[in-house]
Amino acid sequence: MARTVEFNECEIIDKAMNVFWEKGYQATSMQDLVDAMQINRSSIYNTIGDKHQLFMKCISSYFDNAMLEIKEKVAKETSAKQALINIITDKASWIVDCEKGCLGIKTVFEIAPEDNEVRKLMSQNNEIFLQFLAEVVQKAIDDKELDGSEDAILMAEYIMTSFTGWKQSYILDRNPIRIKKMSEYLIKQITR
Repeated sequence: MARTVEFNECEIIDKAMNVFWEKGYQATSMQDLVDAMQINRSSIYNTIGDKHQLFMKCISSYFDNAMLEIKEKVAKETSAKQALINIITDKASWIVDCEKGCLGIKTVFEIAPEDNEVRKLMSQNNEIFLQFLAEVVQKAIDDKELDGSEDAILMAEYIMTSFTGWKQSYILDRNPIRIKKMSEYLIKQITR
């Protein structure tokens, strides 16, 4: 009689995500995942699938958790402009404080160029975040907290792509003061 597979899928996805985050997709072996998740290989294949399917679940979980966190923070703020400023300053702090870097950015550069399925998922996630950010910008414009002549989607895309540039800068130079100054400059540019 086959054993019943019992484990908390969210917990094992988090464990696997940390391995992918630390080592990257290509350098992560199934044995690395088995060791980290502390379940046997056949249980992974039977319940989640292969390494690629597991990675896709990890990326989805990573994005969903990040979006939930940012939406909760924005919902607590009464001013859309202040919510936007908080998003920018939080991202600058995270870039400096998170030693592992951004799993999303790592995925875009390591896997997305060669893997259509990963690229499609990352593109969808990117679009969801862009639309959310554009809604915050548009609310600030509607509330007359930001210049009414600005294009909310363009501004949101400008903010979002700034984050990627900051991460690159920090990886190369490890200069937290530069990241702080760039975030302050971005805030000044969008709030004039």
